Amino acid sequence: MPTKEEEIPKEIYINNNLPILYVDDVDTRHRQDGLNYLSFTTNIPDQVVEQVRLMIDDESLHRIIDDICRNINYYPERPSKTQKGSSE
Repeated sequence: MPTKEEEIPKEIYINNNLPILYVDDVDTRHRQDGLNYLSFTTNIPDQVVEQVRLMIDDESLHRIIDDICRNINYYPERPSKTQKGSSE
């Protein structure tokens, strides 16, 4: 992970040996040190199979989420404190 002072490479080197994985779900956990744990899973008839685990810092995850939202033209809103169907 480059520091803010380091220049991010202008060229992306593609590793064509990596498989493309289909995933159905992602489980996320935020840590106190600013890192996030992501676990991607695939549902198959008799079980759920974990495909990959990632650790990513807050800033990088925000950029990824922003990019995904732009690509699918979906901009979620923060949920209200009382959800529909809540007894509060």
